[in-house]
Amino acid sequence: MVEFRSQLDSSKSRALNNNMFKKLLWLYAGLTVLLIVFGVIGIVLKEDSSDVAAGIGLIVLGVLITPLGYLLSRFLQKRIDKSATYISENTEEVYTFDEQYITLTQTRSDVFSSTLKARYSYIYKAREDNNYFYLYISKMQSHVIDKSSITQGTLEEVTSLLKTNLGDKFKSK
Repeated sequence: MVEFRSQLDSSKSRALNNNMFKKLLWLYAGLTVLLIVFGVIGIVLKEDSSDVAAGIGLIVLGVLITPLGYLLSRFLQKRIDKSATYISENTEEVYTFDEQYITLTQTRSDVFSSTLKARYSYIYKAREDNNYFYLYISKMQSHVIDKSSITQGTLEEVTSLLKTNLGDKFKSK
């Protein structure tokens, strides 16, 4: 059995947000290149001064789109965190992995307590990076487990359980 014990605070949503942004980075990069190319074409093939201004505008927008996308995603995540009262330093999460089940218990003093016990087939897909395990229950919903919060067992045991029970649905680093 492996156990992780941590707080369900905004660091989890930040980790998930950063993970999702990395997945979309190719889209931002492609859009950046496309806008810069159109801007350069507008400047090179200019017919009047408005083409130069439009070209410069497209280049500037292309350069700014990735940072703006990141800032927008951070802003939206903060709004979600504010409205989700269960995301708090006072909310404790305990993830337990055994041969057949993943159990998640969330508790926030006397406000709420929730326990989910699920077979590994409940997981849509899972992946890990250097700091976290991401257990997706759908394309847009995920549990985020901080690797440093392990209190029992080893990270290798979790990786082995996920590989064994999820097969190709688990991606490691």
